[in-house]
Amino acid sequence: MTQRVACFTGRFQPFHLQHLEVLSALSHNFERIIIGITNPDLENLQEHGASSHRHTDSANPFSYESRVNIIKASIAGLHRSELIKADIEIIPLDLTVPESWSVPPETVFALRIFSPWEASKLTLFTEQGFETLALPAPASKLSATDIRQSLVANDASWKLAVSPEAITTIQREWDSANSMKASA
Repeated sequence: MTQRVACFTGRFQPFHLQHLEVLSALSHNFERIIIGITNPDLENLQEHGASSHRHTDSANPFSYESRVNIIKASIAGLHRSELIKADIEIIPLDLTVPESWSVPPETVFALRIFSPWEASKLTLFTEQGFETLALPAPASKLSATDIRQSLVANDASWKLAVSPEAITTIQREWDSANSMKASA
């Protein structure tokens, strides 16, 4: 029997509660979940017609390494509570270079469709020969943009949108990213 593998992709700028919901849902049907961090190389961001902001510096404050740290902190509590029983792996996944994707051929790419951007990703995964799974979208979308704006404004409301286990990590990574920008 082959292991059921799902891949959930995103920029995760930052990883938040609705991302955790997706992981929890996938863990009920998949033994292994690959979290593919898109835009892994912030020095090589590319504009896409289906999204007006995904390539901008302000939409990508966290480095790949910072996002890995935030995701690990976010899922730590879920593993302890056994809400997620699947094995989870975090990898860089540059959407512009499909031949570099380190996923098994039987991988199912799972996503929620909120906009033309996600619809274009669904098409990309299908065109690359992967099975896809469109998960139901919640009635209201939690926005990473709102979280970033709250961080910029030094408004603590962002803490309600992320895993409690990740709050300290997000704040540390945010402060680190801003201090690096200030010294550049």
